[in-house]
Amino acid sequence: MTETLLKVRMTTALRAPTHSLAWCGTEAGVFKQRCIDVSFPVIETTGPEAVHGLARGEWDFCQTGTLPVMENFLNGGDAVVLFRNASPHNNLCLALRPVLKSLAALDGKRVGVLSDATSGQTGINARLTLAKAGATATYVGLGGYGNIYKALIAGDIDAGPLPLHLRFAGERQYGWNIFDLAFGGTIPSVFATTRKLIASNRALVLRVAQAFIATVHAFKTQPDVFVPLLQRFLNVTDRQLVEDQQRFYAPLFPQVPRMALSTEGLQSIRATFAEKYPAAQRLQEADFVDSSIVDELEQSGFIAKLYAGTAAR
Repeated sequence: MTETLLKVRMTTALRAPTHSLAWCGTEAGVFKQRCIDVSFPVIETTGPEAVHGLARGEWDFCQTGTLPVMENFLNGGDAVVLFRNASPHNNLCLALRPVLKSLAALDGKRVGVLSDATSGQTGINARLTLAKAGATATYVGLGGYGNIYKALIAGDIDAGPLPLHLRFAGERQYGWNIFDLAFGGTIPSVFATTRKLIASNRALVLRVAQAFIATVHAFKTQPDVFVPLLQRFLNVTDRQLVEDQQRFYAPLFPQVPRMALSTEGLQSIRATFAEKYPAAQRLQEADFVDSSIVDELEQSGFIAKLYAGTAAR
C-alpha cells in the first residue's frame, strides 16, 4: 500500500544559499521520498514576515533569521528554531558605491535592507555596523537581496547588505567597496517551526527534519543535481558562480545541524534587543530553540546511517 503524502507548507525569508535547502530539497524530490508534499505559498518573504506567517498559520516551517524567532519569543509567541542552516561563517557583507570609501561616509545616506533595521536580522546587522562607525543612515526596505543589488546598480541607494554570490558579482562588475557586518558569522539563519506543531504532530516534524537533513547530505554529494536547482533558486545566470557557491557551502552545511550558539552569539542576541525587551538580558538558547528533534535523529542513528560510506565534508 502506498503511504499517503503529508502536506506541509514552507517559506524562505530570502534567496541565498543558506536559505535554499528546503526549496532545493523539495525540487529534488527528497521530501517526497519521505512522503511529504511541500508547497511554498510564497518565497522571499523577509525574516520577520516569515515568522509572522508561522504565527498566523500561513505555513508550517520556514528558513529565516535567528533574531525574528527570538523576538517572537520575547513577544509571547511560540516560533522555535529546529536547526541552524550553516556553520559559522561571514555570509553577508555591506556593499558601498565606489565613491564611498568608509562606513562613516554612509552618515546621512540611504542604505537598502530587506525589511527594516529594527526587527529584520539583516537590517539590524547593517544598522549596528554603521552605528559602530558613528554613522546614522536612512534604511529602505526593499524585500530581497536581488532588489538591493539592482538598487545599488541604479544608484537609488548608497549601500546595502549582500550575500556572497551577489557580493562577488557586484565587486567584480561595479567596483563596490566591501565591508564586514557587525555580527560576522555569530548569529546564524535557521530552520524554524512552532512549538504547537511539535506538540501536536511530533511525528510530522521528525519526518520533515529527516528530509531536511537528507537534503543537506544530497547537497554535499550530488552537485550535478543541486547546482542547477540552486541556480534557479538564486535567479543567477552565471553557472560558474553557482558552482563556486555549491562548493563553498557544501562543507558549511553541518551533518548534525544543532543550533549550539557560541557565547558570543548569545550575548550579541541579548544585547541587540536588551533596550526594547529588558527580558532579553536573561535569554537562554532553550527559550527559542528546540534541539530535541535533532537530538532524537542523531541518537537513533539516522544521521550516521545517512553518511555511512560518505567522505567527510
